[in-house]
Amino acid sequence: MAGRASPWWLAATAVVVVGGVVMWRMALTAPAPVAGTAGAATADTAAAPARPGYAATAMAAVGKPRLRPGDDPNDVAAYFQPGDPEPGGAELIGALQDAGIRTGIGAFNPPGTSPPLEGLAVPEDFELPQGYVRHHQATDDGQPIEPILMFAPDFALVDANGHPVDLPDNRVVTADLAPAGLPLRQVRIPGQ
Repeated sequence: MAGRASPWWLAATAVVVVGGVVMWRMALTAPAPVAGTAGAATADTAAAPARPGYAATAMAAVGKPRLRPGDDPNDVAAYFQPGDPEPGGAELIGALQDAGIRTGIGAFNPPGTSPPLEGLAVPEDFELPQGYVRHHQATDDGQPIEPILMFAPDFALVDANGHPVDLPDNRVVTADLAPAGLPLRQVRIPGQ
């Protein structure tokens, strides 16, 4: 067995190599220290400006004052004094998108820009025919809305003679296009 390595030796070597690679990658992507913080140890790093994060970009876009020395640019709380009104989600998302940031929370539409659809209620025990789907939604404040019936994106409805039937642009099933046996009851959006 003199020529073979122990499985434990191979596992330990793999852990050391992987750990070294992870630490090397973390060092490459570490943010520059902000002047006046514990991370600013040398004259070179103390003079380096902080890279603005999402919060800094958003708050600059909505006209809030710049960071105070030593504040974390990625913490929205750093932009407020006690008693200041905090911006809402719509304001922050809009500011990020105006600044060109479309990742993180900036990837979402601001609340209220895509209102929930009203349509026919579709009970959970109702077996859907081919081409129909349940569409689940929620209000901006997270309240679940009863599922409505919609046409599947790739579905083309035809009449008894095989002719295509025009579907609504939003693909929400109307009472006249509902499948047989579905109880016709309209879903109401909470708060409306």
